[in-house]
Amino acid sequence: MDRIQRNSTLFFSFTRKVFLPVLLIFTIVILAGNTSAQEMKMDKEKMMKMMKMLKDMAPAKGYIKAHKDVQKPLGLLGGSITINIEQDGGGVFVALPDKRRLDPQVFGTPKMPMKFAGTPGITGVPLMARDTEGDMYTVMNVMTPFGDKKMVMMNGNLQIDALDATATDAAMTKDKVKMVASWEDKDGNKYEVRCCEMLAAHGMEFPTFGGVVTNHILHGFTGIGTPLMPSEFTYFAFWGMGAVLKNGEVLDKPRLIHGMLTEYVRTEGYKLAFDDQVTPTSQHFHLMVAPFKPVMGQGTFEKSPVKTGLKLPNGMELPFWHVMFESLTINSERE
Repeated sequence: MDRIQRNSTLFFSFTRKVFLPVLLIFTIVILAGNTSAQEMKMDKEKMMKMMKMLKDMAPAKGYIKAHKDVQKPLGLLGGSITINIEQDGGGVFVALPDKRRLDPQVFGTPKMPMKFAGTPGITGVPLMARDTEGDMYTVMNVMTPFGDKKMVMMNGNLQIDALDATATDAAMTKDKVKMVASWEDKDGNKYEVRCCEMLAAHGMEFPTFGGVVTNHILHGFTGIGTPLMPSEFTYFAFWGMGAVLKNGEVLDKPRLIHGMLTEYVRTEGYKLAFDDQVTPTSQHFHLMVAPFKPVMGQGTFEKSPVKTGLKLPNGMELPFWHVMFESLTINSERE
C-alpha cells in the first residue's frame, strides 16, 4: 500500500491541464473563419504562452511545493475520522453537458475579474472563456460537466468506507477510500464507478490533504477545486484513481475520481446554485469522473472523453460522469 500511495502523486499532478485542450480547440475554431493558417499558428502560440502564465499564477503552488516531499505528515488534530456513506436504491441525478452560469461573487466583473489564474477549469476560468453582457459575465462559453442540465436514472447504490487520517498534502498518506457507486438506465443497463486503487496524496494547483479531507469549504471562492462549482461546506471529499464499468465490464481505467459530501447546491429546477443560493441544512453526494486523462511520461493531460457507455439523445456518448446521490445514510466517528 505504501508503494501505491507514493505513486499516487504521479497521476494527480497531471490534472493541471484538464480544460486546456477544450479551450484551445474552441479558440482555433473561431479563428479559422477569419484568419490565415500563419495567423492561426501565431494566435495558438500566444494562447499557449498565456495559458502557461495563468497556470504559473495558481495561488496554491507554493504551498503545495512545501508539502509534496513530506514522508511523515502529521495527523488530524483530535485523531482520525472514519466515514461510511450509503444509498440503497432510489434515483440519482446525472449532469449533462452545459454552459455554466458565472456567479459574480466568484468570478467578478469584466472591469474587475476574479478566479482567472491557474489551469482553466481547475483553479480558474480564463477571460476568453467567459461570455459577457454589459458589465457582467454570463456563462462559460464551452460545455462543461457543471451546469443546470440533468437527467434522472434509477436504482442508485452507493457504498463508501473511508478514513481521514493525514492532515496535509505529502508524499505519503494514511488516508483510505473504498467506494462502489452504481445506477441504471431505463433499459436496465448498470453503470458503475469504483475507487480508489490509489489516492492523490498531494495536489498540484490545490491541496488534496492526503487524498481525503473532512469538514472544509471547497470550490467557489476557495481555490480548492474548480470555481465552476459553488463554494460549499464539504463534510467529506476524496481524490483518487479508479475504474468505470457498464454491466460489469470495465470500460475505462484508470480514471481520476473525485467525490464529496456537501451542503445542497441545487436550486429550483435543479439549477446549479450560486454561492448565495446554497442550502446549509441539507446534504448530497457528488461523484465526478472528468473527460480528460494523463499522458504518462509527459506530465500533461489529453482530451479523453470517459467511456461511459451512455448514449445521449443526439447519438453522442456522455463524455463524463457527474452524478448526485441524495437518499443517503451517513455515519462517522473519531477513531
